[in-house]
Amino acid sequence: MDKQQMRLRFAPSPTGPFHIGGARSALFNWLIARKYGGKLVLRIEDTDLERSSRQSEENIKEALKWLGISWDEGIDVGGEYGPYRQTERLTLYSQYTTQLLENDQAYYCYCSEEELEVERQQQMTKGETPHYSGRCRHLSEGERSQLEMEGRKPVVRFRVPENQEIVINDIVRGTVTFESNGIGDFVIVKSDGIPVYNYAVVLDDALMKITHVIRAEEHLSNTPRQVLIYQALGLTTPVFGHISLILGADRSKMSKRHGATAVEQYRNRGYLPEAVVNFLALLGWSPTGDQEIFSVDELIGAFSMERLAKNPAVFDIDKLNWLNAHYIRKASPDSILELALPHLVEAGFVKIPISSEERVWLTSVVATVQEYISYAAQVVEHAAIKRY
Repeated sequence: MDKQQMRLRFAPSPTGPFHIGGARSALFNWLIARKYGGKLVLRIEDTDLERSSRQSEENIKEALKWLGISWDEGIDVGGEYGPYRQTERLTLYSQYTTQLLENDQAYYCYCSEEELEVERQQQMTKGETPHYSGRCRHLSEGERSQLEMEGRKPVVRFRVPENQEIVINDIVRGTVTFESNGIGDFVIVKSDGIPVYNYAVVLDDALMKITHVIRAEEHLSNTPRQVLIYQALGLTTPVFGHISLILGADRSKMSKRHGATAVEQYRNRGYLPEAVVNFLALLGWSPTGDQEIFSVDELIGAFSMERLAKNPAVFDIDKLNWLNAHYIRKASPDSILELALPHLVEAGFVKIPISSEERVWLTSVVATVQEYISYAAQVVEHAAIKRY
């Protein structure tokens, strides 16, 4: 494919503060798009109606803008393949569901949660991998009518073809093979008519002409289901690349127990966006030489999909602090003071608005301590020493 035609996307779920792992995925997609003259689409996957919120969506957008990650299509920007929120695309999804049902590639399933749990426990007792047994796969019209008369609201399940090998040529993982018999017929539309992730994401990516899907390794297990849907609907499958997980210092999956996980937490502490971008780029990508400090333009020039790592990346806060300290030393005292000011106010050193005399004093404090701090919030500690 002509690299000029590359179309990538970042499609977060607005269900909470924007995670640092999501920021890395967005950055990798943005770097690839910018390097190869492609386009980046920002799409919002908000079909989790209970947890999704516009507040979280705004948090994501503000974090991306702070990091300097721009998008060419999507929410706020528009484009010819919108709308760019999944909840605004429900009519579109239903058209394809009808097609799958009419072609017998999907069917209505009336099993209750209790029945499915009993089935799951029985399979686990036998040492089997839990999967749907297909009990509703061959219901007659009469059986369906009877179940509907009982008040059961069906889900729609995809009919997984039997004895099929699903081969994924992943640009990070290499060739990965799955057996369709181990998947089981999976739900594509819930009983309330809302499509599940594995279904909606296929339709969105295909209809938005996404050519490359670069995302976290945890999505690799979803990929065979998605490939089957592409094939059933005769849609073009994109190139997949599953980037390494981010681990904490103890090499377990990064979580709140390892420290701050949200982008806004680093912003609020006075980290500089160029330092965070530099750090995130090195989490799962290896430059060709020993260089570790990169400007954005240098990252775009050096970044390549061929050097994305398979092995997990460890979130090293000491490395981030080292990088941020480098950028702080190069910044003006005035700019670092602006980052430190909320912390100085909270500590009771000054009140807003600050006087010209206070600004002169605080700027001198910052100029004195810039060589010794890793992030702007640490100015408070030095201000306390200098004050007394």
